[in-house]
Amino acid sequence: MKTKNERKIRGSWFTVNIKALTQQTTENYVRVFKRLIDEDPLVPLQGNRHISIDKFDYVGDRDNPRMIILHLCAYDIMDPDAFYDIKRKEQVMVNISPDIVSNKKDGVLYFVPKAHRLMMLKSSKISLNQVVKYFTVGFKMIEEDDEFDVTVEVSSELIETIKNSYWLYSFEAELSYSNADPTSKFVKFYDNEFKDAGSEKVNIKLKSGKGRTLKAKDGGLIDSILQLVKSNGSAKARIKKTQESAQQTVETKDYPEIVHLDGKQDNLLKVISKYLTDKFS
Repeated sequence: MKTKNERKIRGSWFTVNIKALTQQTTENYVRVFKRLIDEDPLVPLQGNRHISIDKFDYVGDRDNPRMIILHLCAYDIMDPDAFYDIKRKEQVMVNISPDIVSNKKDGVLYFVPKAHRLMMLKSSKISLNQVVKYFTVGFKMIEEDDEFDVTVEVSSELIETIKNSYWLYSFEAELSYSNADPTSKFVKFYDNEFKDAGSEKVNIKLKSGKGRTLKAKDGGLIDSILQLVKSNGSAKARIKKTQESAQQTVETKDYPEIVHLDGKQDNLLKVISKYLTDKFS
């Protein structure tokens, strides 16, 4: 029988880019995560549901960790006035400590400062959208300025779907300039142009003329924007996949990149760290 540490870990993972808009250094990423952990902002989700840090661990030196492991928990804060006595058929108030919550769900996130990326299991009980909202809102709650951008890595399937569509009616994107990730020359050219213009965020809208389709050729404007959007923004397009198909809208939120990682129980952290550092640093 295999021991716990010999068991294989297989899973599908999402990747999230935590991007500093200035000071893109490991020290700055570690700084903001430490502040997030120390101040532990309570981020509202929907209704009475909220999300916060449950616990965390550093892997390696605390001042320069190889990885930060965050355990988030989402839960409902109970309203003492929201209870109903079905026998007496009347609203009642229940004396509940504000520290008592309900419907707690947990999720584990693995953040590698060197790659400024985190990974989470697709099967996590906390959703990808909840995680993105936690960091997007949480950073704003602890930082004086809007210094960090949080984006989900986008599947190449979306890029190919748009580029290979029979007809491209419209295309729009919102993006911020990239981290110092390995990238191609033509993508770097457009990225540098955005930086040189002094903009932190770029909004682009393109619409085809009557009876004409937009062109998304390799190395062209739309292709370059899509390559930047993959890690640094969002996009949507109105397309016809084939001549016979109906018009449809495709967008990044429906195409998160899914990564499949294999490893043993005792080396999962090494597998995650190697994947992120090999690809993004």
